[in-house]
Amino acid sequence: MKLRFMGERLSNMALMRGRPALILLVCAATLIPASIAEAGCIKRHDVAVASGASPNGQAWSVKGTIGTNGSCRNWLIGMDFELAGAGSWGWGTGIPAGGHLTRSFTIEAFDELLEDGSYRVVSGNVSGEATKVVFTMSDNSRLTIRPKSAPAALRRKVVWLRNLRYFVEYYPPTAFVTGVATFNRSGVLLYRDKTFEGF
Repeated sequence: MKLRFMGERLSNMALMRGRPALILLVCAATLIPASIAEAGCIKRHDVAVASGASPNGQAWSVKGTIGTNGSCRNWLIGMDFELAGAGSWGWGTGIPAGGHLTRSFTIEAFDELLEDGSYRVVSGNVSGEATKVVFTMSDNSRLTIRPKSAPAALRRKVVWLRNLRYFVEYYPPTAFVTGVATFNRSGVLLYRDKTFEGF
């Protein structure tokens, strides 16, 4: 819409006729929005965010994925979790090109028992504002997690990893997650779900 408007406007400017130098300037100006639009196009790729090992030595990793989402104006961000002994899972959602998740993002998480029964592992993502996640367990106990951001150097380079934290937490298999609450740095409640079904 904006490109069409500019084209019509320029084509209706009678004063441009007979002024080649000025016409060249105008033509160059019409290319700027196109180059900006092309900058919004991004080839799908992934970025390693974090990795580690479970208490019994099984590897885990978290990676982010990004690519266009139907058009160059929209991107599709995703997060993939590889958890040895518990399988893999991931999620994705749309964001504006060149942007990141909004403050309305709350939580995406998965809770699973390791194949050998030694531990359960809860993993996922919350918004960058959420610095504490408290899970309510089936035995009414609480599991408190401090989610982490991607390394600062990576966030400076990869804008779509901003406003996003991750967590991978192993715990004894004596109970499982039934509810969740997230809090900001000041302890203010951001989100609560007493019957969380995202697992």
